[in-house]
Amino acid sequence: MKQVVLKSLTLCNFKGEKERITNFNADVTTITGGNGMGKSRHFDAFIWLLFGKDTQDRKDYEVKTRINGQELHNVECSVSGVIVVDGQEITLKRAFVEDWVKPRGQVERVFKGNHTECWWNDTPVNVGEYTKRIEAIIDSSVFKMITNPAFFVGMNWKLQREQLFQLAGTITDAEIASRNPEFALLLDKISGKSLADFKKELVARKKRLQDELAQIQPRIDQTHKMKPENEDFHEIEVEIEQMDKEIAEIDKAIADVTAAIRRQYEAEQNKQKRVNNLKSECQQILFDAKSKAQNAAFEANASRRELESQIKDKERQLENTRKEITAGQVEIAKIHREIEGIKTKQDDLRNKWFAENEKTYNGETVCPHCGQELPENMISKAREVFTKAQAEKCNDISTEGKRLGDKVSEFEAKVDEIKQDVDNAVKTKETLCNELDALKEKFVEVPVIDIATVVPEQIPEYVAKQKEIADIEATIITDNSGIDTADLQTQKAECNKKRGDLVARLAKRDVIARCEKEIADLEERGKQLAQMIADAEREEYTIAQFTKSKIDECESRINAMFKVVSFHLFDYTNDGNPVETCIPTIGGVPYGSANTASKMNAGLDIINTLCKFYGVCAPIFIDNRESVNDIIETQSQIINLVVNKDNFLTIK
Repeated sequence: MKQVVLKSLTLCNFKGEKERITNFNADVTTITGGNGMGKSRHFDAFIWLLFGKDTQDRKDYEVKTRINGQELHNVECSVSGVIVVDGQEITLKRAFVEDWVKPRGQVERVFKGNHTECWWNDTPVNVGEYTKRIEAIIDSSVFKMITNPAFFVGMNWKLQREQLFQLAGTITDAEIASRNPEFALLLDKISGKSLADFKKELVARKKRLQDELAQIQPRIDQTHKMKPENEDFHEIEVEIEQMDKEIAEIDKAIADVTAAIRRQYEAEQNKQKRVNNLKSECQQILFDAKSKAQNAAFEANASRRELESQIKDKERQLENTRKEITAGQVEIAKIHREIEGIKTKQDDLRNKWFAENEKTYNGETVCPHCGQELPENMISKAREVFTKAQAEKCNDISTEGKRLGDKVSEFEAKVDEIKQDVDNAVKTKETLCNELDALKEKFVEVPVIDIATVVPEQIPEYVAKQKEIADIEATIITDNSGIDTADLQTQKAECNKKRGDLVARLAKRDVIARCEKEIADLEERGKQLAQMIADAEREEYTIAQFTKSKIDECESRINAMFKVVSFHLFDYTNDGNPVETCIPTIGGVPYGSANTASKMNAGLDIINTLCKFYGVCAPIFIDNRESVNDIIETQSQIINLVVNKDNFLTIK
């Protein structure tokens, strides 16, 4: 079994502890002191050193020392420790390092946050590598369970239960079934499904069967009520045959009359179709005549449209020329303003040059400290430096003046170029105005040709077709009242009504047969459902017995791994269904009702079992150790935290 032993801890500005070095014994170490002296702080420091969290699993919680509620800055906050893993010493260190930056333009540094730094055997490593090495020694989740007797029983009961079943191993359904032939038959039946899923399916099936059975008798009663009374159905069939003969005779008479009506209708339809065709032809004749007149007028006005197009083109050209002149004038004004600005700068430079050139050396010739005359060579050197600087300044001013003069020349040349373009545009404008005036005079002289009026009565083909239309319309007959089938239709309707009544009475025979068959089917289905419900109830009983056997085996196997504590893993509902739970008990007493000593030994018992399962032991921190006289044996290192009235800590 892997043995992890804590040899020493060094706290530096950790949670209010300025500096403390604590050495631990390999077997038992007892830390005593009053409340708030820092006993539990050792456990927090150890957890933070390994995992960067506290005993409540908070990451990088408030580890820094605070004074009057404010964090203490510019001091080291760290925990160092030495652990022994299977006889090999490992030196660890974790530090919470402040990040300070100096923003651009500011003198003072600004605090921006913290980051973690780690060391392994005095060698710096990144946090990821450090965490990986710690986890290689012991898993963080396992560590929490085997270092604190109260941790496991404080977990969520579902997590406790999951961990216990992991310790006990899987109890297969096959193991339970091997003890009872009925259980084996059950498993064969549910092959491919879980027992829980099959039970849910069985409950749902039984409920469905019971619901269906409850509806059988009401459906039988309802069917009896719906079954019609018996009649002489043979006599009804004879009457229907007689009605069919009468209806056939009426249909023949109606068909003869209808054929005559159809022949007359078709003749009149042909006449109307010819009239419609003639009217369409007349419309086409008028359309062709109007199109011809429009085309003639369009061709006659071609020269006028050409002149109108030329005028619009000249107007566009003239407008563009005017815009070009305006743009050139605006540009010239803009350049003149630029030139004026440059000339102002030139005047300023000229004044600046004269002012600089007139300057003379007036440096000190007497030492300001001793009052003696300076040597001539120092005065000459100072005068030389002054003269050189003066010449460089004048030269720079002259250079800038020449650059501005060149810029003025460039601008003036540009003005001359733009003026030339404007002059050319003005001449073009005058030419376009003259050409436009000439086109407008010519346009006024060209007359507008109107479209000729089309008179239908003056078109011979149109007049002839209109006469043919009138002749045909005079022969069309729209009144066919002389032919009528109303009486025959009335006789047929009466016969159909009588026949419908007979058919409806005859249909009762099929209804009676269907009702009698449905009643027989429902009675048979009721017997089947009753048997299926009985079969389901037998399967439910078998499942309940199987589940109880498996539960008993699970609890027995799990509790066999502990000496002090036992676990109650299942409760039962009023109808006998098992409900998952996880209640630790000590001597039959629930953990929450047990005394402090029993709780502590129960926690150590759990730790011993977990250590054996995971193959690792780690230091156990026992808080409030003063309330317990004796504890059970353990292979782990014990660190007792004992409360007394001392205002200092004692390590022994």
